[in-house]
Amino acid sequence: MTTENETSSDLESEVFKTLSHQTRRDILRFIGESKTAKFTEIKKATNIDESASLSYHLNALSPLLIHEEDVYRLSDLGKDAYSLMGKMVAYSSSVQKLGIINEKLGATIIANALMWASAIAYLQVMMGPLEFLTVSVFLSFFVVSNIILYSNAIYARK
Repeated sequence: MTTENETSSDLESEVFKTLSHQTRRDILRFIGESKTAKFTEIKKATNIDESASLSYHLNALSPLLIHEEDVYRLSDLGKDAYSLMGKMVAYSSSVQKLGIINEKLGATIIANALMWASAIAYLQVMMGPLEFLTVSVFLSFFVVSNIILYSNAIYARK
């Protein structure tokens, strides 16, 4: 007698094993985007040459698909798997963007420093020697703007 936990664990293993194959993920993604698809549409969209190969992959995807009247669509479990795949793509994209932000943070802080230094130099040229208080205010703006940049980068990591 199998318990509910064993059955759940077997299904979990089967689903993750099924999704470990790129072709099956491509098939699932195509059907998820199309809502319904015929065998020939799936074959063409996934560039699978042999019908037997596609049949094999569709059979492996059986817990995630419903096949009725020559049309494939996602089962409830398939919709969940498709949703998870979409979230993984979004997560990967976010991580990639965060990496770019982290790479550019140093350059952004340097650019910010140059912008404030240019503003101070411009004021000195246009207004003559600046008072200590004016320079202090501009330096404060520089520090605060860099704190904001850095804290936004830290917040984006979370």
